[in-house]
Amino acid sequence: MRWLFIIMIVIVFSGNANPAERFSARDLVFLTQGGCVNTTRMRASLNEALGSLGLPKDYTLIEVDKLSASDRRRGYGTPTVLYRNKDIFGLVEPNSKDTAPS
Repeated sequence: MRWLFIIMIVIVFSGNANPAERFSARDLVFLTQGGCVNTTRMRASLNEALGSLGLPKDYTLIEVDKLSASDRRRGYGTPTVLYRNKDIFGLVEPNSKDTAPS
């Protein structure tokens, strides 16, 4: 249950006194793209972790290919989960040069 641990740490370190009351699914973004082989498994783990914490599962799902070319989120690998615009694994936000379409 690695995801449960990761999400708990993210919420705790975000400074929320009561995570279940302060958590907003609007702050959670799941980035993916067509053909990403790990999306199904990662979404299932994320949903399981959120459910275990009694947190909503109505996070935002974004296809990175549909983002504008200037959107920095295009520079993340997929799948990626962002909480309050930060990668939950601690990856640094991509530079704008990393978002140029290939």
